[in-house]
Amino acid sequence: MPDAVEHSDVRRALIEKYLQKKRLQPTKDAGTVSERLQKTENVEPRARVTPIQAGGAKRPFFFLHGHWLGTAFYCYPLAASLGADQPFYALEPYSFDGLPIPPKIENIAAAHIKVMQAIQPDGPYLIGGFCNGALVAYEMALQLDAQEQKVDLLALLDPMAMGHTLPVYQRFLRRLTNLLRDPHKQLDWFVRLRHILRESYNYLRSLLPWWSGDVEVDWDPDTGNGDDKAQPTRPRIAAIIPSHEAIHWDYVAMVEWAVLDYRPRGVYPGKITFLWPQETLEHVKWWDQVTKAAKIEEHFVPGTQVSWKSKHIRELSECLQGCFSTTADVKIRKKE
Repeated sequence: MPDAVEHSDVRRALIEKYLQKKRLQPTKDAGTVSERLQKTENVEPRARVTPIQAGGAKRPFFFLHGHWLGTAFYCYPLAASLGADQPFYALEPYSFDGLPIPPKIENIAAAHIKVMQAIQPDGPYLIGGFCNGALVAYEMALQLDAQEQKVDLLALLDPMAMGHTLPVYQRFLRRLTNLLRDPHKQLDWFVRLRHILRESYNYLRSLLPWWSGDVEVDWDPDTGNGDDKAQPTRPRIAAIIPSHEAIHWDYVAMVEWAVLDYRPRGVYPGKITFLWPQETLEHVKWWDQVTKAAKIEEHFVPGTQVSWKSKHIRELSECLQGCFSTTADVKIRKKE
């Protein structure tokens, strides 16, 4: 991992744009930040952290951006919107490299907590997550509560569906592969069958021009829905029946595999702040069991999960900024 004060040319350009065009300079505590980051690598090498904004005297905000291809650039305008005095750390997606089977969501969350506590040993914590990262952030909050550590902010941005609310075909594939006793074969065939189904669906759509482009047959941790023209880069497996080696390139499938077995140990007792995309409000039902039982605050932000990271980044940034303010004008669903 690079030192806290070292950045690639691309990151430097983004920082100049979003951090008021001021070139990043080493801070007076750059050595301390660097030492803490080095400590995180020793604590949990599969759960990395990237300092988006390391300076500032406030408690740091830890954000699980959920983008497996690397640090999501939309983190930079989000960090800038919170002000230069607000430290912002991006918790990178858990690395599955070299693992035959993905770990449980509980284990992934525990690894991120270790990394976070290497930077901030004790609460109260400020935690947020986007999509699959939001799901992990929720489990982190549950574990921190069990440790009697306080979480002052738990911001879930369009969180991924839990296992019991994922599409029916995914749950069916999971149960079907359970017929195989070997867990390695279960994962292999889950990814293979999922891939075959997706490729068959795409092929049929190409043959039927009347098939509407906004039909959503599958939930994708990056696209969120099918309305957006620009699709993000995602791993492609050329063969209709992928090899054992190729299976582990599909990070999305690996995450889904882990999520399908995830059952939270209850409802988080603290306050949860949800941010939902206005154009895909059907996502709200994924978390009905939580929103009906928990103390929640809800924001409905223009756009979709994809456009949040581009043309609607300003609205998303302003909304997140409001989550840090006690005077923010927000929509609150009160519980009896």
